[in-house]
Amino acid sequence: MRSQTIAGPAGALHIVDHPAAAAGASREALPVVLVHGMVGHAGFWEAPLSHAAGRRRAIAMDLRGHGASDAPPDADYAPSACAADVLAVLDALGLERVALVGHSFGTLVAIAAAAAHPDRIARLVLADPPGDFTQLPAEVREQQLSPLLAALATDGWRTAARAGFDGALAGSAPATRDVVLARLAATPRDRLLGMYRTMLAFPAVETLDRYLAVPGSRAHAIVAPSNARPFSLHVLRPALKAVVLPETGHWLMMDAPAAFASQLEAWLTAD
Repeated sequence: MRSQTIAGPAGALHIVDHPAAAAGASREALPVVLVHGMVGHAGFWEAPLSHAAGRRRAIAMDLRGHGASDAPPDADYAPSACAADVLAVLDALGLERVALVGHSFGTLVAIAAAAAHPDRIARLVLADPPGDFTQLPAEVREQQLSPLLAALATDGWRTAARAGFDGALAGSAPATRDVVLARLAATPRDRLLGMYRTMLAFPAVETLDRYLAVPGSRAHAIVAPSNARPFSLHVLRPALKAVVLPETGHWLMMDAPAAFASQLEAWLTAD
């Protein structure tokens, strides 16, 4: 495992590079790049990567403003902006074609990167994507989403953020809950608000469709049992092949690392 920093479009980006070190690992195995979600960092992938036993090269990156990566001077956390960071990592490491894995907000980053450069993304794996909030009825957006954004812009933003994360942590293991809440407590408001604003406005289905329309594109999802809402991506787009990981919450790769690693490898090698 090698930790390094590369230059990104909006500042330094920290990555952790795991070689394909296991006995019998193929030099031809498709490298995988992993993108964490809101308030996370590259270390959120450590448990599944250890269970994967180094079968392929894996790069876990810290999103801008997270972990050891710089915060952008313009506070731009849009999925498209973060996707530019992903492409900067691929270029810096000389990776022409990879499997791209995202979790939560990171799935939107992965979708944006795949749609912008489908020739670089051989497989797209979405770990419990948040869904497409633009597909919700206007009255639902006004009654539920607008108050959340308004609350996050007030002095009571931490209470609003904690309430949202408590809901997302339903079904999570206690250890996962402790780690996620600790990271939430350490996250500044501008980063959280910037990601929430862009997540709720991101046209996930439309962007995913652009990638799926490319011949040879392959997209899969690994979801928690709770991810079965009408606006869930795999519900809106059955072409996004999905498998449910039982007894997990939203941070499923931390709740069940061995099962997640096994399913991820299955998707990465599926015909």
